[in-house]
Amino acid sequence: MLTKNWQQLAAAFLMLAAVIVVAPPEAGAAAPLKILLAGDSITEGSGGDTAYRCDLWDALGGAVDLVGTRTDVEDCGTAGFDADHAAQGGITTADWVDTMGPAAFALDYDAALVHIGTNDVNGVNFDWTQAYVDGLEIEYRQLIAGLRQNNPDVTIYLAQIIPCSFGPDGSGFLGCDVTHEGGQDNNGQPVEGINDVWARIAGDSSTAASPIVLVDQTAGFNLSDLKADGVHPNTSGKAKIAAKWAAALDPQLDDEVVLVEPGGRWHIRRPGQADYTFFYGNPGDVPLFGDWDGDGLDTPGMYRPSNGFAYLTNTLPSNGGVGAGEIEFFFGIPGDQVFVGDWDGINGDSLGISRNGQIFLRNTNSTGFADLEFWFGLPTDIAFGADTDGDGKDSVIVYRQSNSFAYYTDDTSQGVAPTDGQLFFGIPGDQFVMGDWDGDGIDTPGIFRGSTSTIYLRNSNDTGNADESYSWGGSTWRPVAGRSTR
Repeated sequence: MLTKNWQQLAAAFLMLAAVIVVAPPEAGAAAPLKILLAGDSITEGSGGDTAYRCDLWDALGGAVDLVGTRTDVEDCGTAGFDADHAAQGGITTADWVDTMGPAAFALDYDAALVHIGTNDVNGVNFDWTQAYVDGLEIEYRQLIAGLRQNNPDVTIYLAQIIPCSFGPDGSGFLGCDVTHEGGQDNNGQPVEGINDVWARIAGDSSTAASPIVLVDQTAGFNLSDLKADGVHPNTSGKAKIAAKWAAALDPQLDDEVVLVEPGGRWHIRRPGQADYTFFYGNPGDVPLFGDWDGDGLDTPGMYRPSNGFAYLTNTLPSNGGVGAGEIEFFFGIPGDQVFVGDWDGINGDSLGISRNGQIFLRNTNSTGFADLEFWFGLPTDIAFGADTDGDGKDSVIVYRQSNSFAYYTDDTSQGVAPTDGQLFFGIPGDQFVMGDWDGDGIDTPGIFRGSTSTIYLRNSNDTGNADESYSWGGSTWRPVAGRSTR
């Protein structure tokens, strides 16, 4: 009788927990990453262009909110381009701090991209001296302090500014090729001295709450990447700057839930905009989403259960377009449940198979035998790959839809794998996913509840309430998760 009472109590607890853990938080869906773009004409643009800003917007897929005090040069040929920035051509760092800084510092932003200093040689009609550089350093440190004034947790991306190729023009513009008096920041051209100062500030002023990430925009940037004026980036130069910024921002961008219709139409959510959609796969195919080439960007794949073939692409199809497979191989047998993960932390994502509780993992996307095989979970469990501890390698997770429990193991040796952890999230019938929703490097649970077309996400691997929720999608759509933008 005591056993029966405990069984009834446990069942009641599970029913209560199923209602509680997915309660939406007050905050609702998380806002996109807000990025302040601060600088001079290298950021604002010259001759009517948008500098690197349009390239950066494209590289990030429009999944961010660019903020600033200005919106000039609004059209770059990309629909939905966010023209906000805090940059002005010809401005020195001192003038930026004094005139643009107060309004920019008051804005709400999560990250700041700073490329400034080129004009600090403007108007200098005497030798480039260490005393002058020491004065610049005071201004540079004031800029960093100002960025943190109302945003103490901001991540600051600080550029090693691009080189230039002009000489003194007789009007007071010092130019890039001058004679120095010596000193710790005078062992090269003025740009090199400025970059020495920025590097020193990044080294001694970065904090855990507000890290400073030094982004080397000089490496790989050639004088041929400049316009004829020898100052501003041309088409290739703008693309290089944007790519460096995007790569630096990558760790701060979160995974996202992507939904796939039964007919093969994919939806990537863009808050405040229409979904980014494309077709990939046929009706009945199992959608996959993974970083197949190890570049940090997830792209579509699909598995055809009827014949055991996988079809992957390293290219995100264009908005409104139709994708084509680039990689085709055979893995498993008809009826296997296929899933995605990075099993060795080296080559990017590859496939795994769950077959009646037996797990098969392969480290390359090609036809061949499994590299790892072991037993874990029940025949009806749904398997996933996820990095549950932030070590860069994915564990195997099985989700039991009958009770909404997920169990994971880090042991991929032969035999029966032990359960290293478990969590409870959702209610029976929910579709389970895992991803790095908050950018901390650890994958955590999410669910798509088709009955209400609602997504619930949690930022820790334990039982508890959802940290984020939003309404989206159709009742028959299927979730996958990953990072589709940089």
